[in-house]
Amino acid sequence: MKPEPKKKLPNKKVISSAKFEAKEQFTKSALENLKTENERLVNSLKKSGEIKESKKRTELQN
Repeated sequence: MKPEPKKKLPNKKVISSAKFEAKEQFTKSALENLKTENERLVNSLKKSGEIKESKKRTELQN
């Protein structure tokens, strides 16, 4: 009886690059979610009158 052949595992560089890609993608997604949430909160505070939009901020957005 011959022993069963071992399965070939992927290269360590491939594994680490895939992990890096996953972390980077998660970080970008989390950052986008935070930006969206921040904009939503600021807009909500503006509508309620809690904060007022500054002139400098308005000029920068246009």
